[in-house]
Amino acid sequence: MLRTQRLSRRVVEGFLAGFDLLVTPTMACLPPPIGAWRAGTEEDPSAALRNSYPMGVFTSLFNVTGQPAISVPVHHDPATGLPVGVQIVAAPWREDLLLQVAHVIERALPWAGRRPSVG
Repeated sequence: MLRTQRLSRRVVEGFLAGFDLLVTPTMACLPPPIGAWRAGTEEDPSAALRNSYPMGVFTSLFNVTGQPAISVPVHHDPATGLPVGVQIVAAPWREDLLLQVAHVIERALPWAGRRPSVG
């Protein structure tokens, strides 16, 4: 497992060496209701992994390999009011660039005062 993680990190670092930043969606779906990942786990415990996949498909690689990454809300779904974010990934030791860009996005698209409806 550790060998695979190290190899994956080297591959990802090599890919990122050609770019300043990588921008992806944060999730492949809108934020699901709390506990949605549990659906069907009573019958099949592996359902949790399948249910979670759309929530982590873009972020899990960088969580495992350790590249600095941040998710920034940039939009709200008009139907639900839920936030939609982008993930920004930087090369190792480039947290400075990552935080600078996230700060610029946050200033351009302020989100702190927005709240989805509860109910």
